[in-house]
Amino acid sequence: MSESAAVALVRIVGVRFKRAGKIYYFDPGVLDLVRGDRVLVETAAGVEFGEVVVPPKMVPESDVVPPIRPVLRRVEREDYDRLLANRHDARLAHEAALERIAARGLPMRLVSTEYTFDRNRLTFFFTAESRVDFRQLVRDLARQFGVRIELRQIGVRDEAKEVGGIGLCGRELCCSSWMGEFEPVSIRMAKEQKLSLNPSKLTGQCGRLKCCLKFENDTYRRIRSELPDVGDLVQTTVAGEKVTAPVAEVLVARESVELDLGEGRKALVSLGQIESGEAKVLTGKLADGAREHAAAADGEGDLRPDADDVLGLPEDDEAGPALRDDQAHPAAAPWAEDEPEADSARADEGEAEPAGPAETEPAPSEGGEEGPGGRSKRRRGGRPHAAGKPKGRAPRDRQAEGADEAGEPGAEAQAKRRRKRRPKRRPRPGQSGPSGPPAPAAE
Repeated sequence: MSESAAVALVRIVGVRFKRAGKIYYFDPGVLDLVRGDRVLVETAAGVEFGEVVVPPKMVPESDVVPPIRPVLRRVEREDYDRLLANRHDARLAHEAALERIAARGLPMRLVSTEYTFDRNRLTFFFTAESRVDFRQLVRDLARQFGVRIELRQIGVRDEAKEVGGIGLCGRELCCSSWMGEFEPVSIRMAKEQKLSLNPSKLTGQCGRLKCCLKFENDTYRRIRSELPDVGDLVQTTVAGEKVTAPVAEVLVARESVELDLGEGRKALVSLGQIESGEAKVLTGKLADGAREHAAAADGEGDLRPDADDVLGLPEDDEAGPALRDDQAHPAAAPWAEDEPEADSARADEGEAEPAGPAETEPAPSEGGEEGPGGRSKRRRGGRPHAAGKPKGRAPRDRQAEGADEAGEPGAEAQAKRRRKRRPKRRPRPGQSGPSGPPAPAAE
């Protein structure tokens, strides 16, 4: 039996419930569906109204996340009337929910409201800066509408997708018109494209980095890898004469570099001239020797970007969100991980004992060290020192202060430290000072 015959295949169809929404896959059964058909499908929330965007096809069963729910049937005329009635009732429920939120004084902003097609569930989408206790609100809404109520908190990018709008480019927002899912965007992409790092120009309607920074980033990276860097020497022909000059500027948008010929003269060399051989790169990553070395190291002739660049991982703290809002939402419960190394690091940063070798303390018993009154004493850090472990770190300049090879401070260093620790006492009236007899009392 061949390998292809052993792979189990299933028939699926892609359905979208909103414009520019995520695509979900269902089992079409015996229905012969085409792109654009309106269908009713079974979901975990109930029966939903959707549109076929991916026609039926066979895919390996391992590529599909079970369970694959079925497509019930095509939409009929009566179903359109019911869909319009659900949308009208959802608007009324939205206004009623706004009144209840204001009456409860909840710090949340309602974005949209939806009924499932079978009116089994009413979902409210909202945004908030922190967690909101909306249990009383859910009881009020369930008592008023008599259906199952769900309140779902979304992020600012999802809010812009739901509301829609016009971007700075004059066109409808990409997220609300055609983008199905959000992709990670970082400030590094703007730096690679030599854009002005002005927040008002880099952020979109949601207040986050624009999604369009991702669209041309791969093209900019490819062109930049095919052009020489600033300072590389390039040999070309100018006015019938061969000249060799360094690269003064890389013009990615024009797919060319600008050479500095000296005395204020400039010359442009395009990527096509470099590829055709009219211009030759003598130094840098595109030199002949560098190309051969890169080909031998990578096993291929092309210069590929780093793996972190391909994944679009942010490298700066001010980078845009590496995860989608529904994956890492700011309203999620605060989470802190225990760092056992932090206690030891803080203990190591404390000052070491200045005199003599580092002291050690014996390991306490299970119940802790008994103090006065029978009460156990424990370190503030939480964990007792292990036996033989020094309290602090020895001075780094121990050898410079006269320590011997075994690490013990010498006599000269010990005397110096004792003199340094000894406090200086000021003589009181009537007592002898450091030198000379006491001063006579005034008559």
